[in-house]
Parts: sequence; structure tokens; C-alpha cells
Amino acid sequence: MKNIINFRKHIHANPELSGLEKNTSEYVMNALKELGITTIHQGFSMYSFIAEINGKEEGSTILFRCELDALPIQETNDLPYRSIHEGISHKCGHDGHLAIMLRFAQKLMKNLILKGKILLFFQSAEETGEGARGAIESGIFDQFSIDYAFALHNMPSFPMGAILAKEHLFTPCVESGIFELIGKTSHASEPQKGINPALAIAEIINYFENLIDADKSSESYFLCTPIHIDMGEKAYGTSAGKATVGYTFRTWENDKFDNMKRQIEQDVAQIAHKHNLNLISNWVETFNANTNHPEAYQHIKKAASLLKMDIIDLEKPFEFGEDFGLFTKKYKGAMFGIGSGINQPPLHNSDFDFPDELIEIGSSMFYQLSNHLLKF
Repeated sequence: MKNIINFRKHIHANPELSGLEKNTSEYVMNALKELGITTIHQGFSMYSFIAEINGKEEGSTILFRCELDALPIQETNDLPYRSIHEGISHKCGHDGHLAIMLRFAQKLMKNLILKGKILLFFQSAEETGEGARGAIESGIFDQFSIDYAFALHNMPSFPMGAILAKEHLFTPCVESGIFELIGKTSHASEPQKGINPALAIAEIINYFENLIDADKSSESYFLCTPIHIDMGEKAYGTSAGKATVGYTFRTWENDKFDNMKRQIEQDVAQIAHKHNLNLISNWVETFNANTNHPEAYQHIKKAASLLKMDIIDLEKPFEFGEDFGLFTKKYKGAMFGIGSGINQPPLHNSDFDFPDELIEIGSSMFYQLSNHLLKF
């Protein structure tokens, strides 16, 4: 375990942003090769790669996924292994998820599977929603007949080591919209001779506020979160002639989101037209709803039970976006959580640090799922 913890700390100290994880990918691949894993697929999408482990006989194929990327957050906790890169740090625990996967690989290579196939998928760009889509659209997974797909995430504010399971919806559909409003500048003394987007911005903000249904128990749950608003320049003799409004939207179901997205595009276009503004809309960082398959969910509960771990059956889904939803849409798959401590700082907090106690717990869950499904 000491080597695994050192591995995790190295990853933590050397974070890389989404789609730029070249050194992280190479470091992890080298660690896997040292274990004797020889079949590695790479070059299909960003710095994602797949380590393939085969049994001696034909059998089921199981995919396990973890993430390579860090976040654009300045680390504030004073760790001996703190990030060496200003403004970049592992504040979602992906360094720990990588360590869990390496520990899992150690266990698999020590007790080689007799039949079936295990795919360890190390994914770029989870934080932007681009990683899963890029890998799936590359066609790399089409050469495998994947029976199940699993992933995990550490979860602060839950008891340390508890397994968090949920059937059906685990995380919502999330997407961000960027609305560029283009008018015309004028002298600040003659605003009537230009087209200033300020009133349109105010109307758009009120429009989004009226769309919100913050009741998480409701099927009509829809959250609109303002992210950034930029207007004009710091030139106080000039009336602004352009603006950008950025919001993130989330709801439980993909179909509902698609309907709301169409409505938003129409209504924002009407507001822009009313104020004589041109509109350019752009949608980014798409996360499909992550829906756990009932069979995969039951396998998670069975594995936790065999390991005598505490299981928390969640009543409500989490509210963050997770691009593993594209895998649960395509395969029998499920994501589960592992509690990382009641008093742990929240995910994406500048003080967050992944607890090393979870490495053995997470890797044991992955190994037990493999053992249970492939019957070692």
C-alpha cells in the first residue's frame, strides 16, 4: 500500500487539466506495464487509454472506468505533496480514483482471472464532459462485447468507507449555455445611437429565474445557475455594444432537458430580437443523465455485502454532472459512491484532499465485482 499511496501523491502533486493529461497518462501506463500488463490501447481519444486483461477462457467482459484530469483550482491546503502547478489541482479525487484502479490492477495480476476479459479504462476530460463522448465516438469499444460497466466516485459528507448505491438515476443531465448578445457601441453621452445589451441581460436573468424549480423531489426539477456575465469594456466613455451570458442548467431526465433547451433557445432569441440584438448560442460541457441499470446496481450491493461493508441505499440522486452517463446509456452499467468522511471538505473545494483509506476499499469493491461476475 505504501507504493500505491506514493503513486497517489505523485499524481496529486503533478495535476493536468482536461484533455492535457499527457504526463499523467504516461506515468499511469508505465505503472501498469511494471505489473506485467502488456495489452494497452491508446491514441483513440485525447490521452485516454484502455488496459486489457484476459483470462485463459472466453467469458464476460467488464469495463471499469476512472479519470485522469484535474481542475483549474488553486490548492490552498499546505500538503507536503501539494500541486506544483499554480491554479491546477486534484480537488475531485481523481488522483485517488487512479490509485484505486492501480491497486485493483495489482490484485488482478496477482490472482489472474481464469475466464473473461477486464478492461481498465483511464479517461481524459471527465470534468468537461468531453472524455466519455470522445472515447465512445472513436469506436474503440466496438471491438469488445461489454457486458457490464462500472465506475465509482468518492463522496464527502458521507461516512468514511460507506458504499453509496442507487438504482436508476444516479446523477442528472447537465449542460451549459453561452449566449452572446451583439449590439452596437456608441458614445456614453448618446446611448440611444447604439444598441446596449444591458436591458436584454436583465430580462434574460429574470427569465431564467422564473424557469427554476428547485424541488429535488419533483419530476419538474430544473435548476438554472448563473456562471458568468460579461458586458462591454472598461471604457467609461463608451456605451456597451456586446455581452456574453453563461448559465449551467440541470434536470433529472435527458428528454426533459432537450425540450427545455429548445424552449430556452427560442425564448432567448425572442428577447434578443426585441432589443435589436444579434444572438449566438453555444452549448458546452454536456453530461447525460447517469442511470444505473437494475442488474448492475444489484451486483454493487452484492459485492458490498460480501465484503461486509456498510451500504447506504440512496433515496435521491446526486446533483453533479458525470459523463459516465454515456456508458450507462450504452451498456448495463452503474456508478456507486464511497463515503470520504462526514467532515471532509466538499468536492471542488480548494481544501479537498482524497483520503488514502479509500484506496483499499474501492479496489476491493472492483475486485469483488469482477470475482462475482466472472466467477474466478
